[in-house]
Amino acid sequence: MSTRKPRNNALLALMLAVASFLSISAIVRTALGAEIVVAEEEQLRHGKVLYASYCSGCHGVNGDGQGPAAAMLIVKPRDFTSGLFKFRSTPNGTLPTDADLMRTITRGVNRTSMPEWSLLPERERMALVQYVKSFYPGFAESGPGRPIFIPAPPATLGSPESIARGRQLYEMLECGRCHGPNGLGDGPSAATLAPDSWGNPQKPFNFTKGALKSGAAPEDVYRTFMTGLNGTAMPSYADVFDEPDGENVKPGDAWNLVSYVLSLRTPSRPGTQVASEEGAAVNAAYRGDLARAGYTAPLPEPAQAGANKESKP
Repeated sequence: MSTRKPRNNALLALMLAVASFLSISAIVRTALGAEIVVAEEEQLRHGKVLYASYCSGCHGVNGDGQGPAAAMLIVKPRDFTSGLFKFRSTPNGTLPTDADLMRTITRGVNRTSMPEWSLLPERERMALVQYVKSFYPGFAESGPGRPIFIPAPPATLGSPESIARGRQLYEMLECGRCHGPNGLGDGPSAATLAPDSWGNPQKPFNFTKGALKSGAAPEDVYRTFMTGLNGTAMPSYADVFDEPDGENVKPGDAWNLVSYVLSLRTPSRPGTQVASEEGAAVNAAYRGDLARAGYTAPLPEPAQAGANKESKP
């Protein structure tokens, strides 16, 4: 006859139940981990096939921008192995997010040989994003930068007062040294710029005509001012606008500069790309890409001075 007390039996049963639960949990965690690895490997394999079909002709099989068509292109294909990406939502000198790469693949790059691939299913475009990242170890080692905060455009955007203030900033920041006093791309420094990091001649953009490479929506222009263009002479002005002194630079002045630049792009000029409902729709889709990639922006607040301080590398 057993002399074990009922209390001890209950304790033993509890211990056995806990041990069983931990064992099952470990098996489940192992299975889930294996599934994740398999999914990532499958995505890379799929991306490699897609890349060979659609991208290697220009960017090369090794992602170094040395594809068979590269020599015939005026604007050379991006070298993915260098880790330099111009169009990002992340601070200057940092890597782009998955959503940034997705956006470039989806929208293409105006005034270059990079077409838009929006007709590819989203699953295939995301597989391409993962495969492109595999060419540069930094994506796995340090990951992308933190996306900058882009507040909602103010109601004053495009107003005469905002445009006038933007022109003052344009002159104060010496934008005209490259882009010219009237935004024609004919500033005194324009002819002296060295080639960019990919060997392309650098010519400051003529704001009065032609398609903006990274988009014409106000948020697109704002983003370019705040992130700069890696590998080129176009710097980031995040330090200037994130730390306004209240005299030379005031909170919200970045939007005034956007107002002035967009004011140079009037519909009456042939070939001008203006911020439109279509541009706003594309930008909204981009924000959806950001959300799917796990990035969320805080709600806009009246004064956002210094909002991007934590984003700096």
